[in-house]
Amino acid sequence: MGFDFSAMLDEDTKRKVGDEETVVDAVYAGSEMSLETVKPKFRDLVTGVDIMVARANGLVVDSDGGLKDATALGVDAKRIAKLIEAKRKEVIGPHSEFVSSVNNFCSGFTERLVLNARKTNPSSIEGVLKAKISTYQAKVELERRKREEEARRVAAELQDKLDAEAAEANRKAEEEARQKAVAEAQARGAGALETASLIQDAVAEAQANAIEAPSVPNPVFPQASGPVRAENGGSAYSAKNWVCTIVDPSLVPREYCAPVQKLLNDAVKQGVRVIPGCEIKEETSVRFRR
Repeated sequence: MGFDFSAMLDEDTKRKVGDEETVVDAVYAGSEMSLETVKPKFRDLVTGVDIMVARANGLVVDSDGGLKDATALGVDAKRIAKLIEAKRKEVIGPHSEFVSSVNNFCSGFTERLVLNARKTNPSSIEGVLKAKISTYQAKVELERRKREEEARRVAAELQDKLDAEAAEANRKAEEEARQKAVAEAQARGAGALETASLIQDAVAEAQANAIEAPSVPNPVFPQASGPVRAENGGSAYSAKNWVCTIVDPSLVPREYCAPVQKLLNDAVKQGVRVIPGCEIKEETSVRFRR
């Protein structure tokens, strides 16, 4: 059911306007929705409020007579407040219905277009596309990690092979140096001590000149970065945020928990009189009734 804008126009204006668009323009062009037009409707109710406030502030309750005056003034204040609230609803009623209708109409589309604040509409366009984009990006990242892991495995195997070849070459070099030292000692007719010294020097020299296997660089496959830009000028990008989800409330540390006042009040109403960390006492409140 749509809002009847024509109901806000006088008869003369209704006769002058025709289609619905002209009616809407006429409504907003007039003063019906002006606060200054609305104020006179509340004049009889609010005229004496300032005087009542002054009376309440100046009233001294130190006798039965003062107690009756305070009661009468409090009852009048509550009665006038109810009348003002009723008039407020009367004045904004048609507009509230219109605003509610527009909000409902628009939300019917926005709920299908984008995620709401609580993200309770995952079937919206934004929700569906974000899920698909996240799934694709996760797949791309998984494939990147697989390629990187495989490349690192190959690099590690190559490094082991180069290390083994270098170690073998150094072993052969030391063995060759040892044999040359033995041959030289024999040629000199050296004794055992001199032969051992020649061998030790030859091996030390071979070790000093040992070759080192080249280091194979650790392969890195960079992650996809930067926003995805669309032809319409829009873009999408990924943002990482740490989030906390409660899986077992009983294990959450006390410092991260806050008392719920409503639950405490309900417990007291049901008769609970002792709650650790709380003060429970009976209070007397004044209530006006007419």
